[in-house]
Amino acid sequence: MKSINFNKVNFWNEDNIGVIAINNNIQNFLDIDVIVQLSAALMIANNDDKVRWIAITGTGSSFFTAGVPWEFIEPTYASIRELVSNIKTLFSVLSTTPKPIVAVLNGSAVGLGMELALASDLTIAPPDVYLCYPEGAVDVPTLFSFNTLIQKLPRYDALNVLAGSPLPASVAAERGLIYMVGRDNLFGDAKSLIKQIKINQYTKELLYENIRRTIEPASSRLLDALLQNLLDSKKREVFLKTVRNLRNSCISKYKI
Repeated sequence: MKSINFNKVNFWNEDNIGVIAINNNIQNFLDIDVIVQLSAALMIANNDDKVRWIAITGTGSSFFTAGVPWEFIEPTYASIRELVSNIKTLFSVLSTTPKPIVAVLNGSAVGLGMELALASDLTIAPPDVYLCYPEGAVDVPTLFSFNTLIQKLPRYDALNVLAGSPLPASVAAERGLIYMVGRDNLFGDAKSLIKQIKINQYTKELLYENIRRTIEPASSRLLDALLQNLLDSKKREVFLKTVRNLRNSCISKYKI
């Protein structure tokens, strides 16, 4: 693995938990740099014998991550293909890491951030956050959370989320998508839960079987949908406006 400059992702070992924290401004956007750094941090944590569990979280309280900053993705085939390739790598690493991976939502999980949260072994969140996929409103498919949403939510609610509607943490918790804890001691409570998790190799393989099976076709569908939305200037304008408005409606309700 080539040398990575970890300037947008922080990671450290805390009580045998490899904590990986997205630290990319208030929105914690998943730009290509962050996606690459997340993949590298996951591999480092996986290869560290002192790390027994992995926790992915973010800094601040508004967004775990607001997803991909589409405004800054160049509308060219090469740029979009590079983005999709790095997303594919991230989820490939995620799905082949044998250690338990837990998403601790410090804020709302939006777009690709929702995918990342729901692809983890467990998602822990306070009651003030949302799960949102704004890109669904402009016909960009979810990569890996489709089956989870369809299986966990009533069909009407699942279709609404897949089409861009925000899902409050309270509803997500009722349906088993997240494990809800209080905001006051969020990471402390999350640590206690994480250290109780035991996942054997067979269970881990089953948990990620669907992701591994769908990585190739999902990434191809995502590439096609993004090319259709971003290469045409008029479609791109609608895409950016729609995603931006829905993203802003998903910000955490938490007030400091």
